[in-house]
Amino acid sequence: MHPIIAKLGPFTIYSYGMMVATAFLFGVYVAGIEARRKGIKIDLIYDLALYIFIGSLIGARLYYLAFFNPSSFIQDPVSVLKVWEGGLAIHGALLGGIAAGFLFSKRRKISFWNLADLMAPSIILGQAIGRIGCFLNGCCFGMPTESMFGVRFPKDSLPYIAYHGLAVHPTQLYELILNLVGFFVLWSMRQRIRFQGGVFLLYLMIYNCIRIAVSSLRGDCLYIWNTNIKIAQVISGIIFVVALIMFIKREKSA
Repeated sequence: MHPIIAKLGPFTIYSYGMMVATAFLFGVYVAGIEARRKGIKIDLIYDLALYIFIGSLIGARLYYLAFFNPSSFIQDPVSVLKVWEGGLAIHGALLGGIAAGFLFSKRRKISFWNLADLMAPSIILGQAIGRIGCFLNGCCFGMPTESMFGVRFPKDSLPYIAYHGLAVHPTQLYELILNLVGFFVLWSMRQRIRFQGGVFLLYLMIYNCIRIAVSSLRGDCLYIWNTNIKIAQVISGIIFVVALIMFIKREKSA
């Protein structure tokens, strides 16, 4: 585990933040490839990416603080901007990114579904890369396991503190692999799905299936207030059902 990559004088380079930035850059690059295929100006993608980046970060922090420590946000609203500390919930990032993309499409008078299809492969690729940052940071860890896949994190890490040094499932790496598989599925299907919104809705179904599965092994999940119900699985289930219904309806009306 390497939460800090390097220190340059007063500046500290955190592995988590570095991988988030790397994920963003790779996502923009892949979106640019798809934009050229669709005949969309690359400058538009850069502007859209900025909207999504800001919306995702704000949404991720608000979602995390709402379910993990709402009092900290009430006491210190500026804490929502402290993304270098971690605490970014992917469903919050997804909802914030969708809201930002929708706002962008309205301002530019462009089809939201067309932009969403274009960005879908980039999103899941970015999520895959981001999980490397989670692994290096020691967050998003799994429950204890005696299997050959178990990983022991060093002292003072969150997994070590939570489970007293026991080996845990490297759920960050599980999701990294599954997200990469999801990316290649979307990339191969992007020209076969003929109706607008299909690629994005397929992404929502694929990713939320992945999240339901991986969350069953997570040891640091957020829970619905005062219950043992994992909020990620509930939200993932709802999003999957809604996306499936919309996929079927849009395919029939195409």
